[in-house]
Amino acid sequence: MDLAELNCPACGWHTTCTLPGMLQWLQKSGMLRREENPDPHLIRELFYRSGGKFACGGCHGVGLRIEVPREEEEAWGTRRVCNVCRKPIPEERLEIFPNVQTCAACQDQDDRGEDRETPDFCPRCGDIMAVSGSRGGGMSRYKMRCPSCG
Repeated sequence: MDLAELNCPACGWHTTCTLPGMLQWLQKSGMLRREENPDPHLIRELFYRSGGKFACGGCHGVGLRIEVPREEEEAWGTRRVCNVCRKPIPEERLEIFPNVQTCAACQDQDDRGEDRETPDFCPRCGDIMAVSGSRGGGMSRYKMRCPSCG
């Protein structure tokens, strides 16, 4: 069964949809024209690549994160990412600890009781924001920007 979870990083709104739901989201956003029998593979590919263009059902902000529910992860061959740093968790760690939610580095910091900065995520695509500098008038200014969205 094809399942996907849509999550809004801004307000926390989320929903789960199946293949027909994916088709509705794509048609509503203008990503796919109405066809009688569109290819399911095409629907899945477009849907997973278009999350940044979908509008939230709660706050109406654009840019939803699309995640595969845990039961579907292995069937799709996707890798689980760390809940803290959003980097993929190595397969070896998942084999030993199948229910782990953090990578070894973040877990090590937790075990030592170290404080860590939680990264800022892009409200459009959910990617980790980066600091960029700009100069103007003899003064350096820094701002957060998304490496994916620009």
